[in-house]
Amino acid sequence: MTDPTPASPDLAELIDLARRFADRKLYDEALDLFQLALRLDPKDLGLRLSIARLRKLQKLQTRRRDGKDPAEAARDEMRRNSIDASHFLGLAWLYAEKGEEFRALECLEIARAKDAISPANFKLAGRIHYRLQDYDTAAAHLRKALRFNPFDREGAELLGQIEYERKQYQSAMAATIDAFLLLPSTDEERAIRLRRRIRTLRHLLGWQSPQVVALFRDREELLHIAFDRLEWRRERFRGAEGLVETTATPAELGGRLSIAARLRRAHVWAHFTDEQIFKISAVVTEEEHEPDTLVFANNSEGIDLYLLEEGEISIQRPTPYGTFSLALLKPGALFGEVSFISRGTRSGDAAVLKPSRLMRFQGQQLGELAESWAEFGVQLYWGLWHAVAGKLRATNEQLKSFFTPDQQTENFLRLRRGRGASLDTVEIAPDDKLRLFQEQGLSGKELTTLANFSRELRFDPGSYLFEEGDEGHELYVVLEGKVLISKYIPGAGEEALAILERGDFFGEMSLIDGELRSADARAHGGPLTVLALDQGTIQEMLSLDPEAALDFLKLLCRLVAKRLREIDEKVVGWRILSGGRSHTASV
Repeated sequence: MTDPTPASPDLAELIDLARRFADRKLYDEALDLFQLALRLDPKDLGLRLSIARLRKLQKLQTRRRDGKDPAEAARDEMRRNSIDASHFLGLAWLYAEKGEEFRALECLEIARAKDAISPANFKLAGRIHYRLQDYDTAAAHLRKALRFNPFDREGAELLGQIEYERKQYQSAMAATIDAFLLLPSTDEERAIRLRRRIRTLRHLLGWQSPQVVALFRDREELLHIAFDRLEWRRERFRGAEGLVETTATPAELGGRLSIAARLRRAHVWAHFTDEQIFKISAVVTEEEHEPDTLVFANNSEGIDLYLLEEGEISIQRPTPYGTFSLALLKPGALFGEVSFISRGTRSGDAAVLKPSRLMRFQGQQLGELAESWAEFGVQLYWGLWHAVAGKLRATNEQLKSFFTPDQQTENFLRLRRGRGASLDTVEIAPDDKLRLFQEQGLSGKELTTLANFSRELRFDPGSYLFEEGDEGHELYVVLEGKVLISKYIPGAGEEALAILERGDFFGEMSLIDGELRSADARAHGGPLTVLALDQGTIQEMLSLDPEAALDFLKLLCRLVAKRLREIDEKVVGWRILSGGRSHTASV
């Protein structure tokens, strides 16, 4: 690099800026600029004289400020240093864009003296050293930048490239995974490139898939913890400003971060955002239970939910004929949600079979959080809808276990397949449809969407809407008449599961999990008129404003929870009739 002359336009502009600062009595800023100019032209005597004069003025100004409050003086100094650091960082960017790397690095050195923890400073320094092929220094600067800002995707991707050049393949893999995890879901092109680089690094390291998956989990957890710390600081700040009340201690924070990290790994909350995970962690308490104890008892009051982390729990129903198990819960299972949804009493004992560790979600606080933050409520009830629907499908299948299949089952089902539905498309007055949905407690945009996009179908008495094993693409609402939901039990014939009337929803389970229909539905006792909603309409319902979507999901959850309670009653009844034969289903 050759020394610039005083005639250099950059040097002249720098000196002119320094003089303007001095005229405004901003002596600290002016002195920094004159010193930078002297570095660029060390032989300029005029610059040396200007610096000496500014130092005298600076001392006079300091003496005048001696009577000022020390804390205020310190804040002024910090503000000036922050402004200086930003200015020198901006100047460094200009030099870097012009290809004058060494001048840029000098500006960054001054900026770091003013602000020692600026991630942008270290990131730019890393870029410049990478361009100069000084990979070791570049990697050191970028690691510092990511320590101060772990959410910088570009910085992580660049560090991955640099570590690859240094043949530090494990560090390169970690940085590249960070970049992949921070990538927006819409940037598919960059995602393909990062996946290709991860495969290359895996080959160079000689790793198997489990090693890569383990590193993915470790890096994801580190990012989640960093995010959770910010969430905590934000809550503390809001509390200090009087925006919210916060009473948690640092020790409680550590516990909450641990809970949030474990919640993130739970399948039932996988669709939650990080912020929502951190919110829900505030209503969680941890419990441990010994064998032969109850988490809760049949017919007891309570709306708390539970997530089983370790151990084994049986959901069972005590009756005068003995105790019958309804489900055997394994780690990862959610339970107690039916009472939360329906606000009814517990419909069974939760009996501990092995030493168990649970997360207990305070139902009252969880409900209040869902009401105050509709976006969170939508995600909560979406997860509960899926969880309860899965249990309903599993319970339906239990009915088959009570009988021995006979030889005519296959032929019988083939004959049933031949029975077509006798249906007509009919016109229903919009007001009648609106009244139906209003009866279910729906309002606003929800009503308009349901009324406008539903199809009206009429079925003759005894006609099938769908049969077990059919593909399911629609949800139905009874408008007029009744629907019999039934299931063919090999060796026993048809078993009625539910009779639905005006306003009842059904057929939604196949929309949730994509599985085939698990039961039959046919017009019962007379002609039937239903409203049919396809999957696209349901998605549109859930994409409305969060308050409307939340009301709709609550309705669906109540429906599925009610049906699950009814099927549980049937399972217990069949167990008693079959001689008390024990049977459990894992959930």
